[in-house]
Amino acid sequence: LFADKMKLRMPLFGNIFLSLAVARFCRVLGTLLGNGVSILKALEISRHATGNSVLSNTIEQATENIKAGESLAVPLAKSGQFPKTVTEMISVAEEANTLDSVLVNIADGLENRTSRKLDLMVRLLEPLMLMVMAFIILMIVIALLMPIMNMGTAMT
Repeated sequence: LFADKMKLRMPLFGNIFLSLAVARFCRVLGTLLGNGVSILKALEISRHATGNSVLSNTIEQATENIKAGESLAVPLAKSGQFPKTVTEMISVAEEANTLDSVLVNIADGLENRTSRKLDLMVRLLEPLMLMVMAFIILMIVIALLMPIMNMGTAMT
């Protein structure tokens, strides 16, 4: 639980971990609902698909609230773990009775957004890594040339 909390709070990567976990949850839940599985059974199965115990606990609490007659979006929104746009889309989909297809669309959108973020991060890290490697090579060259320079100054 602690490691999963820390994963979600990591700067830069926390949002990516959250998006991927929510996307997995939405895709599995949407697919199960689209194939006629009851929402309670589908939630039980899909909560394990998140790969994150924090989100799994949130979904477990949402399952209990659904058993009490609440909608799915309300407990997910109250938890603060799910993005606001996701909970709003789930709420509208519940009212329109299109939850299965909307969940799959949410998963597609989150995966696309996460893929773009990762591509951007890689493009930003490449020049940084090149500069670090150049600095390391410069330090090695200086370390090799310093004794030669010291010998030259000692002879004069």
